[in-house]
Amino acid sequence: MDTQIGSARNRMHQVAELTPDTLTAIAERLMAATTFEDLIYRESEIDALWTLVDIQVRQAELSCSAGELEKWTALRSRLWEAHDLIPEDRCPQAAVILREIAARL
Repeated sequence: MDTQIGSARNRMHQVAELTPDTLTAIAERLMAATTFEDLIYRESEIDALWTLVDIQVRQAELSCSAGELEKWTALRSRLWEAHDLIPEDRCPQAAVILREIAARL
């Protein structure tokens, strides 16, 4: 679930769950990003997603689950790729990665 903060068209959204719907919503907002502020907001949302995925990585490490660790580590890496595309104004490519991750959850 993500909740809205602010009233502007492309406002900041609080990311609270790691779900396909959350990833898809952020991908859609990336496609609508038109201002510098929009880009900063989307980067912040991906930062929150990265934290949620990192928690999954840590849990897989603790449970010694090689398969889960591989899955979550790969997703975390792809998420960071999406994050790094935003400052380069490559939001469509970042959105593709988010949709890919959503399909793998």
